[in-house]
Order: sequence, then C-alpha cells, then structure tokens
Amino acid sequence: MEKLKKILMIISLSGVGVAATMLILQVLGVPVFTTSWVLRLLLVISTVAVSSGIAINEIAVIKRKKILGYVGLGLLALSSLLAIIVFCSDLLVTESVFNRITGFVALNSVLFIIIITQYSKLGKHVIGLQIPTYISLVLIDIVLSLTICGVDILTTILTPFIIVCIVAVALLIAVTVIASKMRSSEPVETSKKDVVTISRVEYEMLKKENEELKAEIERLKSEK
Repeated sequence: MEKLKKILMIISLSGVGVAATMLILQVLGVPVFTTSWVLRLLLVISTVAVSSGIAINEIAVIKRKKILGYVGLGLLALSSLLAIIVFCSDLLVTESVFNRITGFVALNSVLFIIIITQYSKLGKHVIGLQIPTYISLVLIDIVLSLTICGVDILTTILTPFIIVCIVAVALLIAVTVIASKMRSSEPVETSKKDVVTISRVEYEMLKKENEELKAEIERLKSEK
C-alpha cells in the first residue's frame, strides 16, 4: 500500500505540475491551446492528477473501513474513466445522456468519498456535528443531481441553496479540523523495525542472566 501511495503521489504531483505549467504559459501569452486536443489533454491530465490525489486518501480509508474504502476507490475509478471518455470524444462539445450520467456518477462519488473519509476518521465522535454536515451535503447533492438530470429546480431555490452550501462548507471544515486534531493526538505506534521479538525460553534465560549479573555486582561491591 505504501508503494502504491508513493506512485499515486508522483502521478498526482506530476499532473498538477504539467497542468499548472500549461495554464501559466497560456496566461503569459504563449499559444499553448492552439487546438482543441491540447485542451482535451489538459482536462485528462487534471482528471488523473485529482483522481490520484483522492485515491491516496482512499487508501488510508481502506485501513480503517476496508469495504467502504474499496467502494470509494471503485466509484472514483468509474467516474474518472467516464470523464476521460467525455474529454477524449465529441461528447465534450455536445449534450447527451452519457454526459448527464458522467456528471451524476462523479457528483455522487465525491459525496460518498467525503462522507466515508470523515466518518472513518471520527467514528461516533462528535456525531451531533457529523449528522448535520452529512445532511447538508446530501441536500446539495440532491439539488445538483436533479439539475444534471435536467430538472429546473436551482433557479427557484437559489437563495436557500446558497445558504445550505455555506453551512455545509462551514460544517465540513469544522469536522475536518476535529478529525485532524484527533488523528494528531493519537499515540504514535512503535515501528515494527524497532521491535525485537524473542521466545519465552529466551526471555527467561535473559532474565536469569540479568539476575545473576546483578548478584555478582552486589557481591563484588560487598567484597570492597
């Protein structure tokens, strides 16, 4: 797992670096996006970079909640694959059912990953804060999912929706800070390479030798 995390970190950082370089060059006046395929390449690189970064976090979730972690990775892989298909085809410039499905899957994958990430860290701690956080996120997800599916609901509830978004962000930040504080306050486990395992017989022998040495030291002291 640690080796996989390092590989994903390299991919994520490399992707972010390439995408940032392309955007900076364009801002500086260098004609980077001369064709649509360059833009498509940027979108693909960005998708891979973001997905790799999220996957690193999901690997940590697997250690705490194995099944949920694998489900999260599966949803992340599926939404990334669908997005790359859209970016590499004519679907990028056309409206289709496939695009709606991609947006729906990606949105709900992000929601699922956010919830399981926080819950896997906190468990039942501060559950009174977790519940309204998850409820507000689900409400946002429902509205955006309906919008993606073509239901014109956002224009009629725009103000309440913005309020819910602000509340959700504030609650999520609070939950994240508490989770980070809890993780940092946990006792650091002793590394396996610093632990030596011996048999019961060896332990008894060492204990006996130690007692004999102590007795010998005391005898020498008394002779002086």
